[in-house]
Amino acid sequence: MVGLEGYSFDECLAIASIAEIEGILIPFLQINQLIQNKKAFNRLKDQIDVIELENIIRVRKDLNPY
Repeated sequence: MVGLEGYSFDECLAIASIAEIEGILIPFLQINQLIQNKKAFNRLKDQIDVIELENIIRVRKDLNPY
């Protein structure tokens, strides 16, 4: 995957967030990996996503600073 060449699929899967949607378990890239991927693509829509994902990280840190 672009921007994540140093990770195998199994490594990404091992640290993925898992959501259950209508009884189906769906893995999602860990947020920092998703940011790396979007920065590597660097399309306008990815740049916007990076800003919002980094905002999510900041909010999480503000809510739980430890």
